Amino acid sequence: MTDSPITLLDGGLSTALAELGHSSDGPLWTGELLLNYPESVTAAHRSFVDAGAGILITGSYQLSRDGGKLAGWSDDDVTTALRNSTTAARLASDEGTLVASSIGPFGATLTGGAEFTGDYGIGWNLVRDFHANRLDVLLSTEPDLLAIETMPDLTEIDIILNLVSERAPDLPFWVSCTIGEVGVTRVGQPFQDVASRVEGHASAIAVGINCSAPHLIAPSLATIDTELPFIVYPNLGQKWDGHSQRWIGEGITASTVDLAEWVALGARIIGGCCGYGDVEIREIAHRVGSLNSQA
Repeated sequence: MTDSPITLLDGGLSTALAELGHSSDGPLWTGELLLNYPESVTAAHRSFVDAGAGILITGSYQLSRDGGKLAGWSDDDVTTALRNSTTAARLASDEGTLVASSIGPFGATLTGGAEFTGDYGIGWNLVRDFHANRLDVLLSTEPDLLAIETMPDLTEIDIILNLVSERAPDLPFWVSCTIGEVGVTRVGQPFQDVASRVEGHASAIAVGINCSAPHLIAPSLATIDTELPFIVYPNLGQKWDGHSQRWIGEGITASTVDLAEWVALGARIIGGCCGYGDVEIREIAHRVGSLNSQA
């Protein structure tokens, strides 16, 4: 155990919204609520703050102009929803709460769970345009940091990091990948390569894993040599079914043993992803508090 404290991240925003009675079955997930019912998103964020979260991730993960067009939105609608994503989190915050704009992968706008395969079927120049358009709007909302998350491919990470270096070189960020096997990205690149690339940016605050099964995390972190802290926010270990658009299989939350092992390996920001509502985050907060007291 080191003297560095552990910061608690929030959980899955769509999970919290579902617990408040809202469906996230549409193609834009929480984005639809950000346009039409932003106060509901604020309430979901607030449930995580009340559970102990010190960092809130915005609901911008699924939002984009391309996705908006498929839903019948105008570009102005998308811009409004993106701006609302930061506002909704700010309104839920306490003094000291940090707001991280979610920068999800291009695959999150596609059907079939492409963010878990990295199989986009388009040129990388189009992926760059996609990220540039969304990033410009999110930066205008002045988030505290960027959550570059659920990344399946180092090439896409490089594209985003180059854009961030050009547009906001001093803005803190983390990069987290989704994994299906120990120590590699979804397209098979060594996770060490991701960590090394992220570590080369002065504004990086962490590198890690999200939306992945808890049992894959510790052995994957153990493969990485980096000076950066790790960030970890797993899902429940279920499998995403792109056809039915739902998680299948039995879910298991991270245990006290899991958390202690991640911290021992260098994790300093810990939360939850899909399937983690305020109850689960409150449980993690209690366990994290115990670990902090041992530091």
